[in-house]
Amino acid sequence: MSSDEEDIDSIDDEEEEMAAKPKRRRKKKGKKDPNKPKRNMSAFFLYSNANRERVKEENPDAKFGDIAKIMSVEFKAIPDAERARWDQLALDDKDRYLQAMESYDPPSDDSEQDDDSDSDAPKKKKKSKKKKDPDAPKRNQSSFFLYSNATRNDVKAANPEAKFGEIAQIISRHFKALPEEERAYWDEKAAQDKIRYQREMEIYRS
Repeated sequence: MSSDEEDIDSIDDEEEEMAAKPKRRRKKKGKKDPNKPKRNMSAFFLYSNANRERVKEENPDAKFGDIAKIMSVEFKAIPDAERARWDQLALDDKDRYLQAMESYDPPSDDSEQDDDSDSDAPKKKKKSKKKKDPDAPKRNQSSFFLYSNATRNDVKAANPEAKFGEIAQIISRHFKALPEEERAYWDEKAAQDKIRYQREMEIYRS
């Protein structure tokens, strides 16, 4: 089964698993940290988010599951060039997530206690996440991220109603449409930044 089909069937599979499994005592779930970076999305989910409203308007009687299946059929039928654009957006979003996670400092879980606090069973020790050294060199950025950082304010000014994800998509389209010489400029900047990072890491490790 392809990853796109797994995305669509995941809801139904989850419901079947819930029905099949015996009810267990649920552990108290900690509050989600609002500052935690949003996870990256697959090419199919990015396409779905961008086209869901249109598909719903074109199919007013369709249910949630039907909408997902319609979008899956559409996504599989798009031309290779357009599919490559969504794949690149997904890669860019993954890069965004990984870079954001590097500087993310999760809150401590000291306040959380197991429900069975009066039990004699030994408690597992939680592994403490290693904090990022503030003196460590800043990680190098890709050519797209360098271009994005340089043009984001201009794109936001030109599209004041656009949301964060829409801004990223506009910048991505602009980046893919760059002339070869301008694209080469950003690729060279990224190569220089990678050399800078490697050089600084050597000094930092020594």
